[in-house]
This record gives sequence, structure tokens and C-alpha cells, in this order.
Amino acid sequence: MYLFLLFLLSTVFFEPCQAAEAQPADELPPILVQETRLKDVEEAAYKVPGKAIIITAEDIKALGAKTIQDVLQYQTGMVLYDQVGNDFQSTIDMRGFNGQPVTTTIVFVDGVRINEPDFNTINFDLIPIEDIERMEILPGTATVFGRNALGGVINITTKRGRTEGPHLGFGLGGGSYGRQKYSFNTDGLLPFANLDYYFGVTRELTDGYRDASGGRITRLFGKLGYRPGDNTDVIFSYTHVQDHLKQAGSLPLSILHVDRRANLTPGDYTDSDLNLLALNLRQKLPLGFSLAANGFFRNNDQEGFVRGLASESLLQTKLASGGGIGQLTHEGAILARKNLATLGFEYTYNRFDITNQGNFSGFNFLSKQLTKENVVGAYFMDSFTLFEPLILNAGFRYDWDHFDFTDKLDSTLDGEKTYHRFNPKAGLVYTPLKNLSFSFSYSEGIRFPTVSEIFAQGPFGSNPNLLPMTSRNFEIGAKGKWADWLEASLALFYMPVRDEILFIVIDPVTFTGRNENISRTLRKGIELSLKGRYQQWLDGFINYTATKATFDTDVLLFSGQVTKGDEVPLVPRHRVATGINFRPVEGLTLSLLGTYVSSQFLLRDEPNQGKKLADYFVLNSRMAYEQKFWTAQLLLNNMTDRKYSTSGVIVNEPFFVPAPGFNVFGGLTFRY
Repeated sequence: MYLFLLFLLSTVFFEPCQAAEAQPADELPPILVQETRLKDVEEAAYKVPGKAIIITAEDIKALGAKTIQDVLQYQTGMVLYDQVGNDFQSTIDMRGFNGQPVTTTIVFVDGVRINEPDFNTINFDLIPIEDIERMEILPGTATVFGRNALGGVINITTKRGRTEGPHLGFGLGGGSYGRQKYSFNTDGLLPFANLDYYFGVTRELTDGYRDASGGRITRLFGKLGYRPGDNTDVIFSYTHVQDHLKQAGSLPLSILHVDRRANLTPGDYTDSDLNLLALNLRQKLPLGFSLAANGFFRNNDQEGFVRGLASESLLQTKLASGGGIGQLTHEGAILARKNLATLGFEYTYNRFDITNQGNFSGFNFLSKQLTKENVVGAYFMDSFTLFEPLILNAGFRYDWDHFDFTDKLDSTLDGEKTYHRFNPKAGLVYTPLKNLSFSFSYSEGIRFPTVSEIFAQGPFGSNPNLLPMTSRNFEIGAKGKWADWLEASLALFYMPVRDEILFIVIDPVTFTGRNENISRTLRKGIELSLKGRYQQWLDGFINYTATKATFDTDVLLFSGQVTKGDEVPLVPRHRVATGINFRPVEGLTLSLLGTYVSSQFLLRDEPNQGKKLADYFVLNSRMAYEQKFWTAQLLLNNMTDRKYSTSGVIVNEPFFVPAPGFNVFGGLTFRY
């Protein structure tokens, strides 16, 4: 609370900064990031204690990325794999968390949390990648972003209308496995005072690498901006997405060795119908204050069908969310030292109505559930320059979460649950030399149990006494830049986790169980990034991640007895991503991109006793030629036709999800 009092004192007794601070000679170049959910006053990246990854629209274009996962696979700290067998729904998590059973990475788009409220799933297929202006990735426990942000945060900002003249663009593309992509966008000023617009629409089609693994996506995105002056900015946006994605699933080795494109139980699919409205406001106020606010409504109707060897189920989910956030920032000085303080409050209401029906080994089942969730959060952040080379960064977040669960078929299973938690964070950044900084940070975070973990498994599987999962993240890092030809960053993290939620054995005789808290697990690792350039015709990068995620206690799971030191499945020890761009003549770019992922244990092999998922190296290339407003490109993916899988699971025997072999994609775009 002393930080809040310090904030009040700074606003009353000390002078605001009247102009932008001149860049001292010993500062790193001002690459800006936003440390909070809403974009307001941005901080230079070197002032942020901890790793920050900035990806621009130009970076996405240079990678030839067709999905957001295509971009993320080259970044440090990522855990990425395909568990369902299509091009669009790869699982993403960070810093040794594998997205099982709940993702611990949070994604925001223009200030709106897009993780689905029922199970925190990230549906990247519902985010319009063509309309992304910037992605900021903050690995590690992101305290002020709220619940479930243990692995990190991906903060996405979309494009808006440019103020000089009308612009338009279109794209046509196609390639292997019936892949087609069509896009159109336009932006500029409207014939009304101070109004700008952006509009984009995309249509994607594919037959898929596997049998019954294709799909179709239609995305529509629009944005209307109002800027009457330098002090006010209002943006209204609307996103609509409809998709139908087939899921080929996994294969046993007996089939995988014969036909990698087979589908053991065809028919699986997911449908989504998304509508998202968002309103963002930024207002500069007197005395160094500024206000940012966000209001949103998000509705996503989903349907998923799964067919197994002896079962099938149809899951229908109606998700509705609405809420808002207000953020007050003060940029000023305390005792002639620069200080930046931010105070924010948010409220979200979630409602998810779920119907699940089907049969298992000839027995029919039906469940109908309704959950209402109220979420309240408050956070405070302060960045204070102790003296010129040393910056103190501190803050906290308070989260309150209330579930009201109704079982429409059995009222005895109804229940309510409330969780709350106060999480602090603190860090120091020391810049002893120009373009060189060192940092230390400590942060805490929380993942609240989901309704499905608490209530949804009936009287033998439910556990209303589940505790929240908490993390403590210790991180030291360094960032440096040498002239214009080399940049480097290093981060070492140590993250003890308490009360991780897993399905454990209660009675070894009958082998029954329920969701319980695992007392201790541990994530630790190293993240190294190098980025170099030689004049204008050659540049490249190397990103290396070493991660070890282990159980720090003995526990009996359904997969067997786990002992302290056993590794968490689907978390590779090593990941390397590298790329090089060569520009022999003006307009022509030749690129090579590679990823290496080391071996890892399969899902449901927590005792580490089964066959491991083999390591793999994938080599891609891109050839692009730009001339004025036109760009033509050709992508060659998996050039060595490597036979590999990115995920696997043990279900009596190992099952694997095969990745695509050699494939191509070409396209032509026009941007004016």
C-alpha cells in the first residue's frame, strides 16, 4: 500500500514532466513497450526488468508467417506443438508450461483478453494476423496482467487508419494441400473531421495435410478512430470470425509408419462464430496525468465433435464476456527523479453455457452446465529513477474471482466458489554503459482453478477444495547493442510453482481419482537472443532456449508413480531458432529459417518411463521480390521433407500427431 501512497504524493506535491525527457548518452535506443494491459505511456524496453520481445508487422512479413504460431515458433521461451492435427490450432505456452490442462499464457488484443473463459484456451485462428501492427511478448509471471499469466503475456495491437490519403491492399495465395488465401484491406481518413478507418477481410481454405484435416476461415475486422487533437484518441473496433476446422488427431505407430496422412477416426471438427466489440479511449489530462480505458463485449459460440475408437461426443459452448478497465497514469518527478506511476481497475463478467452429449462404449451420456463468473482486479505499477543508471520498478495486483455453477440436470452438483489473491512484483535495471543494461526481477502470479476442475466431473471427480496454483518468478537478465550490427539479450529464470492442479489417484485399489493440488513443481531455464546485421544486404538471428520443468515432489498419477526430479511432459530441454536474410539486389530477399527442438516425454508419461518424442530440425526458406507496391513470395517449408511429430500421448500405447512434409506456398500482394 505504500506504493499507492507514494503515487498520491507524487501527484500532489511533485512536478509533472512538461516535455519528453531527452535521451541520455548512456541509454539504449528507445524501443518502446507497454508494461500494462492498455496502451498509454510506453516505457523504453531497457527500463523493463525482464525479457521483452517486440514483433512488428514487418517482422511477420519477413518470416512469411501464415499463422501467429508461425511467428511464435522462432521466439525464445515458447512451448509449441500440434495436438489436434491441423494447420491452425497448435498449442502455445511459455517458460516450461505445456498448456496442460490449462494454458498459462495470456493473450490480449487491443486490451481485450481473448483466452476463452471456460478453460483459458487460446484460439489463435480467431485473431486476424493480417491486421496485426505489433506483438509484445513478456515471458515469465506477468503480475499486473492478472490471473493465469504464469508463463507470460502476448499483447497484440492491431492496425488503424493512416492519416495521409486513402490506402488499399489485397493478397492472393495458394499452395500445397489445397491451401488458399484471399485478403483485402483499406484504410485512411473519412470525409469527416478527425475520423480515420481501417477495414480488412480474409478468407482461408485448405484440404489439410492429413485425411479430414482441412478447414475454412473467414475473418472480418474493422476499426474507426477519432482524434480531435493530440490529447484525445478514441477507437472503436469490431471483429467477426467464422471457421470450421477439422481435426485429424493422433496415430499409433503401427499406422504412422505406413501412412502419415491417415486419420484413425475421421469426423472430428470445431466450429467457431465470434463477435467482438471493443472501445478504447486515451486522454491526456493536466498535471502530467493521462487516462486509458477499455470496454468490450465478446461472444463466441463453439461446437466441437470428437470421435474415438469406442466413443463420440458433441460439445456445444456458448461463451459471452463483457467488461471494462480504467487506467490512470502519472508521468512526473519525485525529488527531481523521473517517476512513472500507473493505477488500474478492471471488471469482467463471463457466462458460459455448455452442453455435452454422446456415448462411451455403448453408454449414452448428457450434461448441461451454466457458469456465471465475476472477475475484479486492481493493479499498481511504479517506475522510479533512483539515479541516472539505476531504475526501480515495483507494483502489485489484486484479483478476486467468483464462480456460480449450475448443473441443469442435477442440482446437487450446484455450487459457488470465490478466490482472491494479492501478488507483488519488483525489479531493478542498472545501465552502467551506453547500450548495456542488467536487470533483476521478482514476481508472483496465480492460476485459479477452472469450473471444470472444481465441479464438472460429478461427485467422484469434483473437488470444491482445490487451491489456486501460484508461482514465484526470479529472473536476471542483460541486454546490449553494439553499433548498428549486433543486439543481444540474456535471461535466466527460476520459477518454483506451488499447488499445480493435476488429476491424481485417490484409491490405488480401484484406481479412482480427482483433481488435486501437487505441492511443488519447478521451472528453470535460459533464454538467449542474438540479432545481427551487415550493411543493408545481410541480417540474421539466433534464439536459444534451455528449459527444465520438473516435479519437485512424489505423487501418484494415473500414468504411474512420479518421483521428485521427473520431467513435465511435452517440454523440450532445448529449442533453437535461426534465420538469415540475404539481399543480393534491390527488392530481392532470400531467407533461410530453421528450428531445432530436442526430445521430450509424451503427454501422460509423467513417470518418464515410455518412448520419448524424437528431436527434430525443420528447414524453411522464403524468396520474396518487392517492387513499389507489389510483393511476390514463395515459401518452401520442411525443405528436407523431415518425418517428425511435434506432440504425442500415451493411451495404452504411444500415439503421435505427424507434422506436414515438404510443402510450398506462393502469393502476390499489393499494398498502397
